Amino acid sequence: MDDFFKLDGITVQFGGLVAVHRFSLHLEEGERVGLIGPNGAGKTTVFNIVSGFLAPGSGKVYWKGNDITGRPVHEITRLGIARTFQNIRLFPDMTVLENVMVSFHHKLRSHFWQAMFGLPSYRREESLLKSEAMTYLEELGLSHLSAERAGSLPYGQQRRLEIARALAIRPGLLLLDEPVAGMNPSESLETAQLILDLQRKYPLTVFLIEHDMKFVMQLCERIKVLDYGHTIAEGTPAEIQQDPLVLKAYLGGACVC
Repeated sequence: MDDFFKLDGITVQFGGLVAVHRFSLHLEEGERVGLIGPNGAGKTTVFNIVSGFLAPGSGKVYWKGNDITGRPVHEITRLGIARTFQNIRLFPDMTVLENVMVSFHHKLRSHFWQAMFGLPSYRREESLLKSEAMTYLEELGLSHLSAERAGSLPYGQQRRLEIARALAIRPGLLLLDEPVAGMNPSESLETAQLILDLQRKYPLTVFLIEHDMKFVMQLCERIKVLDYGHTIAEGTPAEIQQDPLVLKAYLGGACVC
């Protein structure tokens, strides 16, 4: 049986610097897998490969058994791979609702001229998409803020809005780039529960990067560790907490708790 998603021997080099060296990963449907490592370890490079922002120098990317190596971002998105970003990338002057509706642009069947003249077919389609967008906002606890400017939201709610926008793509694979960065422990706990709740409602496989070790250890079923572009460990949270290479290279000899 083909893996749900697989990276096979991915290598990325920038000039003389090898950012990622022969990185391999498989994800099974419904898993929650974390990618950790020090700053500069190559984590974001891996995410950029998965989401189509970067093509590998060598190696292959497979989605449901199909080779998707080097495909552009819009094709990767249409296949059902969505991501959030470490640095929030909302449209700050658009409303919360409009930010989610941006994800529906590939679903629109109406032509430009139908929208320009406000024809009934376009208005019906727009109404349906607004209703769908509100559903995702309700899931993320943001429906009461639908008319607010996205840029006016507190940081934690902006993070949630990014997840809502990613969900609107109806992804099979959701990439979360530091989803609790800047959050306090209570907010991190709420985000972990939110991800679990979303997985119960939607067919989501979650692959995430995060520096908050408590969050990663509580949420992820499996963890992969990068150091200077090389994989140094992979296993369950319990195994990673005790791995001597991880303790030395990433945690300075302290336990990951």
